[in-house]
Amino acid sequence: MKKEDKIDYLAGIVLNKKIGDKVEKGETLAYIHTNSFERIEKAKEDMLESYEISKEKPEEYKHILGII
Repeated sequence: MKKEDKIDYLAGIVLNKKIGDKVEKGETLAYIHTNSFERIEKAKEDMLESYEISKEKPEEYKHILGII
């Protein structure tokens, strides 16, 4: 959780849906990998809070916000 912490190479996330993708009820949005039950519950909560599902297709998303 800090830059000094050891990297857990077993942890990660696989996103199955990207912005604008159609989602059907019951579809898996992402897979969360960890070896800590406490962390997976927090990651699940954070993931669910980060998604917004609506009937309207979102505006075009700019992947590059700017060049310095």
